[in-house]
Amino acid sequence: MRKNNTRIIKYLIESMQQEISSIDEICSQIDLLINKGEQGDEESKIFYKRAAGSILHDFYTGVEKIFREIAIKIDESLPKGDNWHIELLKSMATANEKRDTVISQELMEKLKQYLGFRHLFRNIYGMELEWEKLKILLTNIRENIWKRFKVETNSFIKWLKETIN
Repeated sequence: MRKNNTRIIKYLIESMQQEISSIDEICSQIDLLINKGEQGDEESKIFYKRAAGSILHDFYTGVEKIFREIAIKIDESLPKGDNWHIELLKSMATANEKRDTVISQELMEKLKQYLGFRHLFRNIYGMELEWEKLKILLTNIRENIWKRFKVETNSFIKWLKETIN
């Protein structure tokens, strides 16, 4: 890390906490969406599939924003090339000379599904989405992935705070 980085680290911590709060809001919509989607008829299900796709897209985009900030502020570089998104994700599960790991290898493997989904979502029509697959991804966020992400990133935030004290 750079010398005299207290201001940068404080900014990073604040930015991470704001993004976590935004993702919390996104995740708070999951139960309602699943319930409505399950009750909807086939005609209305297209709207629930699109909404589910949007929530999943927003979820991973928020996660990636946190990773980008860490890469820029701490690592001082973003991966380059066509595979930069996956390289960024992998880098967060690996410590380097400037920082500790941000997430575990296990969580990184789970998040790959959401990165993959986001790419899919950006490249297909909403009517092509499959409700059952969406429901599994949403349920996994609600039941374990989001909680695990918060625990691991809060541990990283604690590590950041220790570096400036």
